[in-house]
Amino acid sequence: MNKFSSNLALAVREIMKDPVFLQRIKYDTNGKIFWVYKATDPGYVEFVAHHPDYSDGTPAVYTTIAAGYAAMTTNQNDVCLWNAASGFSEAMLTVSKSRCHFIGMDGGGRKNSQGARFQTPATDVAASVAVIKNTGTRNTFRNIKLSQHGLNAAQTSGFIDEGEGTYVENCEFEVNSLLTTVTQGLLFAGDTCHYKSCQIGNSTVYHDVSLQAPLTIKVSGGQTARYSYFEDCTIIQYTADTDSPCVQVLGAAGFIGWISFQNCDFVNALLGDGGTAGGAMAAAVANAGTAGYLLFDNRCTSYNATAMVSASAYNMCAGTVGDTAAAGGVAVAAA
Repeated sequence: MNKFSSNLALAVREIMKDPVFLQRIKYDTNGKIFWVYKATDPGYVEFVAHHPDYSDGTPAVYTTIAAGYAAMTTNQNDVCLWNAASGFSEAMLTVSKSRCHFIGMDGGGRKNSQGARFQTPATDVAASVAVIKNTGTRNTFRNIKLSQHGLNAAQTSGFIDEGEGTYVENCEFEVNSLLTTVTQGLLFAGDTCHYKSCQIGNSTVYHDVSLQAPLTIKVSGGQTARYSYFEDCTIIQYTADTDSPCVQVLGAAGFIGWISFQNCDFVNALLGDGGTAGGAMAAAVANAGTAGYLLFDNRCTSYNATAMVSASAYNMCAGTVGDTAAAGGVAVAAA
């Protein structure tokens, strides 16, 4: 090998060891890579030493989620990686930038108990209405657990999605406070969004209030939900109230067009803590909408509910192939 070839091979090897280059390949992005790593987490000093500032002087490593987000540039497909050694407790993050990608570094693939955890403090802060409020376009969230612990009456959501083209995978959304107030793990008003392999709600916190649902679909921030997918998701309700479903659509125009549920489980966790009985759920999905259709494929299942969906011409449920009532797999309106 001549000197040129040898130097070229050495340069390639060095590039292949570059953490930014490797993360760009992994996450299919040409943006900058930022890391959020608490200074008290094991290995912080060494991690910073191996992830120097960018050539323009922008730091690569931050100690708060807010600072990591502030470093991102809208529409540049920047990635912000959150360390999973310990959770982050901060005020609400409003994601108004677009094409920003947030990923928890816990190995991934979990529907619940993600190592990268972000929660609001157990204090009275009216402005932190959610842990994250997303209003941007084509933002991504992966491998993250969001828990609302706020004590103000306005702190009612884990995640508010008013964005367009949001992609969410392997995330968990929950509210662990205000147990006698109407709350929701996910307040959804997104446009052309995709949620995959997520858990919405949990079976360890007992809510005791009427008309509360872990997944609430309604107009929010002037945005109306539409044309979106929930794939392989588990929506869990643990409540004393029979009229509190797993999913609810509020208002006749709570969404438009369609929202598709594919291979989703709707769970009424009657004995979520092993002893406290929940209420007898009338329907796992309560849909007041008349401006679009909720679509359920034949793999969707409800547990401990009298019906999976409320009787409505706007709830379309697919039958199994050969099911005469559903004409061989053709969806029919819930009666």
